[in-house]
Amino acid sequence: MPNQEKLIELVSKRYTGDTSGFLPSEQKAEDTKKDTKKSKKSGKKSKTDTSENKWILKAEKDYKAALAYVKDAIAPAFMKVHQDKIRINNTYAKTFFVYSYPNFLEGNWLSPVINWDVKFDMSLYVYPVESAFVQKYLRKRLTQLHSERSINAEKGLINDPGLEAQIQDVEELRGKLTRGMEKYFHMGLYITVYADSEDQLTRIWKDIETILAGRNVLQKQSYLRAEQGFISTGPFAKDDLGVYRNISTWGLSTTFPFSSSTLSHDDGILYWVNTHNNSLILYDRFKSENANMVVFAKSGSGKSFAVKLEVLRMLMMGIDVIVIDPENEYRPLVDTVWGSYLDVSLNSNERINPFDLPLGMKDHDEKPWDLLRSAVINLLGLMNLLLGQLNPEEESIMEKALMTAYSLKWITIEDDNIIGKEIPIMQDLQDVLDTMDGAKSLVIRMEKYTSWIFAGIFSKRTNIDLKEWLQVFSVRDLDDVLRPTTMYVILNYIWNMVRSSNKKRILVVDEAWNIMQHDDSAKFLFGLVKRARKYNLWVTTITQDVEDFAASKFGKPIITNSSIQVLLKQSSASIDSLQNIFKLTEQEKYILLNSAVGQGLFFAWAEHVGIQVVASFYEEQIVSSDPNR
Repeated sequence: MPNQEKLIELVSKRYTGDTSGFLPSEQKAEDTKKDTKKSKKSGKKSKTDTSENKWILKAEKDYKAALAYVKDAIAPAFMKVHQDKIRINNTYAKTFFVYSYPNFLEGNWLSPVINWDVKFDMSLYVYPVESAFVQKYLRKRLTQLHSERSINAEKGLINDPGLEAQIQDVEELRGKLTRGMEKYFHMGLYITVYADSEDQLTRIWKDIETILAGRNVLQKQSYLRAEQGFISTGPFAKDDLGVYRNISTWGLSTTFPFSSSTLSHDDGILYWVNTHNNSLILYDRFKSENANMVVFAKSGSGKSFAVKLEVLRMLMMGIDVIVIDPENEYRPLVDTVWGSYLDVSLNSNERINPFDLPLGMKDHDEKPWDLLRSAVINLLGLMNLLLGQLNPEEESIMEKALMTAYSLKWITIEDDNIIGKEIPIMQDLQDVLDTMDGAKSLVIRMEKYTSWIFAGIFSKRTNIDLKEWLQVFSVRDLDDVLRPTTMYVILNYIWNMVRSSNKKRILVVDEAWNIMQHDDSAKFLFGLVKRARKYNLWVTTITQDVEDFAASKFGKPIITNSSIQVLLKQSSASIDSLQNIFKLTEQEKYILLNSAVGQGLFFAWAEHVGIQVVASFYEEQIVSSDPNR
């Protein structure tokens, strides 16, 4: 008797159509008879082992019995067919079909039904029709219409506008069919809704009837054909109802159910998958009036993964990306796409001079000393961070010292062009303060940034030349006390670089709550978000600490100036604050509390959709932040 492995092999071959090793039972029996006859003539035994055949047949019987058991396991306990509905266990189902459409329908007219928050199945059956058959019918129909018009004319009746419109429509359709501009189809649209009670089923049916009637789309329930309707909307690709309407290519295109005029752009990038209808969100931020974006999520919910995925896809579209990276998460992405990586720390040899000025864009009408005035204002904010909050007297002294430090390098109110001129550094500012009355306290506080513990990080000339494409500034190795200040300096350097050339750019500020801890740095970030549009720059702000971000007086204005918001999984401690800021519904609140990693909500102006962040295998290898990978 054969072993168990042999049995599995033989039975599997039988049910996969592979006849090598053995033949089906009928052919096997026929071969057995032939072998028996041959053996009688030759006096030898048959090659087919009778006991093996019996054993295989028994195995086939057991296999079929197992299949029957699986069907029983997934089948409902009972199913009762009524005249107008079906009851499956404790669930009621009703099917209706669309039988009439208006002459004109806008694109995506099925969107309210697709995004309907109830349980339902929809099937759309499309059957192509031969153009010759349609032409023959239209020719006959056109003859009838012309005859009717002639009869009316003989009777002296006035022209019927409805008749004229029909003639015009038929002639237009004939012309398009002849030129191959249109094709003809039969289309059947069926919807089966589900509910836990008959009353609920009736309410749902009335709701969808109202939705469709608002577009002059008429429907009827499949009365006395409930079972056929249920089958037609099931995953069987079987049209048992057979109720269809003639429709042209143009009309059929409007029924495509997964398009979105506001979240789908021809030249956008793939952002995420819409969890409401499994459609793709193809979005172009640069087509928005305001393409700034804020991302809120708890730690480990996939916010950095989602943003890095956007960065990678933006780069493929030729858009430059600048990133402030607090945790060294973007290094694999930089290595993959050959970007620029700057490690900002006390031990690094790479330096940024906070006194740098932008070159100024030639296509912008910059007035004399505009660049210098802007630089002095930003440096006053920086000094408030470095030296502590300056009182009015100290601020006045600091402003004079800054103007003097620049003028000593021939950068003045009358001429702030920096081409060919040397830029001052912090040591130059300290030297100026040493000569001024009442500046002793400022000099003492400044010494730790020029001569002592933090010497070098802010008092050296800029020695970096970052190329375009992808630029990442890492602040991971900075002390916590220096991090907000350094991010301020980096943002100022980026702002100067952006103002020096006009090009599409995205700036990603990760863990932005570090900047929002101080009013001066928060104010600078807010000004950047508000003014960036003028220079073709859009800012993405990421944070996990919603309350600290919103507590700043500049936090909410940054949110309101960002028309795109991404909310991923939230903690119960912060959800109430988030609900007040974004006016979330209870359903949206529930989604954010119960979302899996990479799931959440995407807000683009008035559009609110659920999202699932999806990446290809190779993208995931590049952008994943999982330390266990």
